[in-house]
Amino acid sequence: MANFVEFSGALALTQNFAGKIADALREGITANGKASLVVSGGRTPVDLFTLLARQELDWSKVVITLADERWVSPDNSASNEKTVRNNLLQGPALAATFIGLKNDAASPFEGASATEVALQQLPRPIDVVILGMGDDGHTASLFPGAANLAEALDLDSGRTCLGMTPLTAPLDRITLTLPVLLDSRNIYLYLNGEAKRDVYERAEKGTDVNEMPVRAVLNQQQTPVSVYWSA
Repeated sequence: MANFVEFSGALALTQNFAGKIADALREGITANGKASLVVSGGRTPVDLFTLLARQELDWSKVVITLADERWVSPDNSASNEKTVRNNLLQGPALAATFIGLKNDAASPFEGASATEVALQQLPRPIDVVILGMGDDGHTASLFPGAANLAEALDLDSGRTCLGMTPLTAPLDRITLTLPVLLDSRNIYLYLNGEAKRDVYERAEKGTDVNEMPVRAVLNQQQTPVSVYWSA
């Protein structure tokens, strides 16, 4: 069962969350010499990224990557990498190492092997994973009903990332697999609004991961999950 933490507003959430992430990254640097952070794109984390970039820590020892990415150019408005570069990799945080998931291959299915090589730089276990959740119950780019969802959720697949064609969203994607997301010290599901709370509560009550893949994160016992929510 995830730890559900409710905040009085978006500002209170982002301020608390930015400090929590920074503390975890400092702990990782102290313990291991480096720390790792996996973030998600979209509109929700933009204010969080801005606050996080101002946190005082040795950003040169932090490695950042994405939970998933649309297979578009990094200068495309739909690119998660663009969101991270414009809002998180700023000021002192520009010293962090960033591993993009998109490469020059024609599709994520052709490019996944090269992305897996690039992700070898990511220190594991990951110190912090930040996930979002869609109205359809997807998280990262683990989409309900997708052809290779079972492989992406397979804890024994040996895969770091996979191409994904969503049935409920446009554009092919590349996503970290469930075993990589769970190979972490802390997972946070970051949600805003009553609609997302309703989706979360529906996900929490069921077990069918093909219907709502976020359940594969919520229902596991390997890694602690906290849900940070504000109205």
